[in-house]
Amino acid sequence: MTKYKKLCARLLEGIGAAFGRRFCAFSNIAEGTHAGSITMTAEEAVDQPNLVVKAGASDGGFSVAGVADKPLGICSDEGAAGDKLAVLLPGSAESTMICRAAGSVNAGESVYTAANGKVSSAAADGSYKIGVALCSAASGGVVEVDPQGFGESAWQFYACGIHTWDNDTASSTLGCSGLNEGDVVIASVQSAGSSEKTVKASADSAGITFTLDSAGKSGSTKISWIAIRKN
Repeated sequence: MTKYKKLCARLLEGIGAAFGRRFCAFSNIAEGTHAGSITMTAEEAVDQPNLVVKAGASDGGFSVAGVADKPLGICSDEGAAGDKLAVLLPGSAESTMICRAAGSVNAGESVYTAANGKVSSAAADGSYKIGVALCSAASGGVVEVDPQGFGESAWQFYACGIHTWDNDTASSTLGCSGLNEGDVVIASVQSAGSSEKTVKASADSAGITFTLDSAGKSGSTKISWIAIRKN
């Protein structure tokens, strides 16, 4: 019996030592790293929690993000300028986020940066993706978001239509105001007027230029197209 008690005591001592060493290993975390959130200084008043924020003008500072501001995280607190508040970091978080909706949002929709630190299901010019809504929300309400693709530039549907060829050459230009040189246009031959089979399209400030593999026919060649923009 004595030998058994000694054996049990040694076993317990070994377990205690093992857990003690494991605890020390976990506590030996490098300074300057953060898991899921960070405390930062508000450079302006944050009047409600769950707003999207951006990096501030000073190290360790932040301010409320606008539509075209690169998002840093989600402030889970509210406070005055100069207060130290918690900012959730979607890139290193192990949980979903709560955001404030700028308009109505449906479950399953992607949400993007909007004015005043809120999120919207509509991607505006220059907006960034925040994630995917896991529930529906009314305007001004809170919505749970899975931060899929947080901070990525958003693609925006810009325009689409059918262009009817206006000459008997291989090139034709469609005026379309507001397009940029970096916008992407996808096009296909909907109706051939002659022997043309393929078409290429490019966008600039003048509009969309379509180029066929052979000459088209005025009034007969028709091109289906769609323009999308990476904000």
